[in-house]
Amino acid sequence: MIFPITQLGNPVLRKAASPVKNMPPKSLRALVKSMIQTMRKARGVGIAAPQIGKSLRLFIVAPEPSVRYPKAPHIQPVAMMNPVLVRHSKKRVTDWEGCLSIPGLRGRVPRYQSIEIEFSDLEGRRMQGKLDGFVARIFQHEFDHINGMLYVDRVEDSRTFMTESEYRKMMHG
Repeated sequence: MIFPITQLGNPVLRKAASPVKNMPPKSLRALVKSMIQTMRKARGVGIAAPQIGKSLRLFIVAPEPSVRYPKAPHIQPVAMMNPVLVRHSKKRVTDWEGCLSIPGLRGRVPRYQSIEIEFSDLEGRRMQGKLDGFVARIFQHEFDHINGMLYVDRVEDSRTFMTESEYRKMMHG
């Protein structure tokens, strides 16, 4: 099932989401499958439950090369429940971000270069990992979503905002 993507202005995007607990495994799998389908249709590299109107601490990280992100690595979708950002590098990198909930806009956002994380997988197992670069950026972007923040809140210079069409012209000549 493809969900409509919650747009900027909807209050669910501005509140901290609730932990995922006591959700029947079948319902959880169906929700994750629908989130992945919705994300792929919109050509995203990640999606958080609040972006489909569900205030849950759940998101998908799934980079793959696309028109929006031609240099993205290809990684199978990973569903992350109740994630925690455990540690982060001192080094931050500023790069372009967009958001399915704010279509047509890009801005330059500082993010930690590398992070250590924990999350529960769909089986409820607690997982740990280290992410770097673009994949770390996706995690931080989606993590913000479940905490009621959007990338526009982190842009340090509003003059960097540009439309998606101008961004593509700049990136592709």
